[in-house]
Amino acid sequence: MTRRTNALPWIALIAVYFLWGSTYLGIRVAVETIPPYLMTGARYFIAGAVLLGLQWAFSKAKPKLPTRTEFVQITIIAVALLTIGNGLLCIAEQRVESGTAALLIASSPIFMVVLDALRSRKAPSMTAMAGIVVGTIGIVALVGKSPARSDAIMAGLILFSSFAWAAGAVYARGTTHHPLTASLEMIVGGALSVLVGLALGEAPHVHVAGISHQSLWGMLWLIVGGAMIGYSAFAYAVRTLPTATLATYGYVNPVVAVILGAIVLREPVTWRLLAGGALVIGSVVLILLGNRQAAEEAVATG
Repeated sequence: MTRRTNALPWIALIAVYFLWGSTYLGIRVAVETIPPYLMTGARYFIAGAVLLGLQWAFSKAKPKLPTRTEFVQITIIAVALLTIGNGLLCIAEQRVESGTAALLIASSPIFMVVLDALRSRKAPSMTAMAGIVVGTIGIVALVGKSPARSDAIMAGLILFSSFAWAAGAVYARGTTHHPLTASLEMIVGGALSVLVGLALGEAPHVHVAGISHQSLWGMLWLIVGGAMIGYSAFAYAVRTLPTATLATYGYVNPVVAVILGAIVLREPVTWRLLAGGALVIGSVVLILLGNRQAAEEAVATG
């Protein structure tokens, strides 16, 4: 039982690796004919409502509703991760190439490790820092272009969304994992994203007849794979795994995105891609080793 329990956070992280790696394609095709914030809001609200309904229907012991403190925490996390983090990314992916977006969003592990170090007042290990550097080089190699070539405002939005996501993830580590956490975060974040979309004037740009089949399939995958399964896995992993370990998803996701791009969009597999992928995998190993060394040192001196 203990072995199974210990394996669950890693299963959740692996799910985040692959499911969220696919969302770059999903977002890209979804926002082609659906306004970004209304798409984000509808995606998460539907996913959260369905997940909440399933939890309520199939739970033997009905979960209690969160306390006021827990609901405030859920709201803060929902705003940081979904309304700001994912919403701004969806806006930017209307104009920024998916590869450049992947490069910029890969800054989230750096923000996470730095913010966690500030929170805990403990510097990351040198091995983990080396992993961050190697991973960043790998992402640059994979994308193959400087973010300076992209629209400066959109690039700034992606970097801010990356910081907001990292801040929300680090904050979530200090909160209690309520059984309804993931579903309620998606409902709250989705509802707020819809309000933001309405405030930005996206409603007149919704033309049901003009929504493409590709956008609908992309949104369906974002609801099921990216939100219901992927976000639930992240909500569990973020509270059960060390920050440096969790942060590795930010380097693996772009690798998955590039591979899917080669398969689905027929993008060529180059030596740059192979070299960048190897560096990214190496960075994951370094960060994991650095986290393990830090844990062993903490036990030895504890």
